[in-house]
Amino acid sequence: MRTFRQRLLFTLLTWLGVVLAVFSAVVYLLARQNLQGDIDQFVRDKAYILGHQVNPAYPAGIVYDEKPWRSDRYFAFGQTFDTNWNLLYKSTRLVEPILPTEDLKRYATHPMGVVLNDAIGPDGTRYRMATVRIERNGKFICYSQHAVRLSERDAPLLRLLFWLAGCTVAALLLAWLGLDYLIRQWSAPLAALSETARKVDLANLSHQRLFAPADAPELAQVAASFNELLDRVEAAHTSQHRFVADASHELRTPLTILRGEIDVALRRPRSPEEYAEVLHSSREEIERLSRLTDNLLTLARADAGGILVRRESVDVSFIARDVCRKLATLSEQRHVPLACEAQGTAVVSGDAVALEQMVFNLAENALRYTPSGEGAMMRVNATVGEVLVEVSDHGCGIAAEHLPHLFERFYRVDKARSREFGGAGLGLSIVKTLAEAHGGRVEVQSEVGQGSTFIVRLPRA
Repeated sequence: MRTFRQRLLFTLLTWLGVVLAVFSAVVYLLARQNLQGDIDQFVRDKAYILGHQVNPAYPAGIVYDEKPWRSDRYFAFGQTFDTNWNLLYKSTRLVEPILPTEDLKRYATHPMGVVLNDAIGPDGTRYRMATVRIERNGKFICYSQHAVRLSERDAPLLRLLFWLAGCTVAALLLAWLGLDYLIRQWSAPLAALSETARKVDLANLSHQRLFAPADAPELAQVAASFNELLDRVEAAHTSQHRFVADASHELRTPLTILRGEIDVALRRPRSPEEYAEVLHSSREEIERLSRLTDNLLTLARADAGGILVRRESVDVSFIARDVCRKLATLSEQRHVPLACEAQGTAVVSGDAVALEQMVFNLAENALRYTPSGEGAMMRVNATVGEVLVEVSDHGCGIAAEHLPHLFERFYRVDKARSREFGGAGLGLSIVKTLAEAHGGRVEVQSEVGQGSTFIVRLPRA
């Protein structure tokens, strides 16, 4: 497989060869046409001159001085025939006359005709010949012919062809050397970029970036694009590393609690009530593990692009009312009334299960972080182009420094209270992921001591 440098060099030389070949062909054809026209004009003029030397009273007694012909640019031959194509005169240079063909006899009968044709002599020599019908005072006298060897046309054309071919080969050779040098010079920074890119690995990802020389703007664009890719890879790697560390920590905590409680229970015989208490505590930790596993699977599907199983028309108002019904028990336990304003229909295109999980997470957070005796509110509004889901609480609010990180995975504003409720800092991250998967977005408005309002904006179907 040829390298890019070889392919580029081959392509450029091919195009240059085509251009030179076309140029050489045009030059050769123009030179041939001009030379052919010059010879035709020469033999035509000489044929007229020879014909006018014929004496009408005695055509066979022509006296014609051939010496001036030697000074002409072509080596010429002349001959004349009478009206019946009997030879009257031939040049002394011709050993034998060039006899006319039947086609020539037929074409040369026209009074104003001048026939230009290629003729072959008895010895096989090829000529370019002009045949002129000579008349004096309306009386037909003879046929006058003048010819030039075609070798006098072909020899300079062959020399021109050799020159064109030689110059083309020389030009291609020089172009190959020059282009190869230029491509090597141009590809040197590219090779340096490739070597730098080859050394990049996860261990030194934050310290390795590509740099291109200032006089290579194209390579600078490549380097900038690759550096942007490295930034995204570094961010993804950092996020993944943090995600794995946080997930490991969150999974280790309930497992440690489970193992500790079981070890304590096995140290000595216990009463049924004590065993029941251990089992009840273990069941709470298992539920926490189940919720955490479900959330991790949801985020894993989102990262793989398969969070939405199917798309259909879904009424968000119905989902909101159903979520409020399911959270009625938690609302009573927390003594936090959950009001739901979702009248009419608010249809979006999406996955009903994913939308329910998104609304459920927001409502559950509002109930868990609202003080007892206060209330929470869920509203669903349908505007012209979007559906708004608002969940408000009257809790302690969120400080401004936490808002930019609120939807990051495993981020918790109050870690103690989150662990008290069994949270791992994934609920809001899942809300953001599900909202974006449906083409929407989530916003938060919060002030310390005034509560918080989460707003999800979804495109309306």
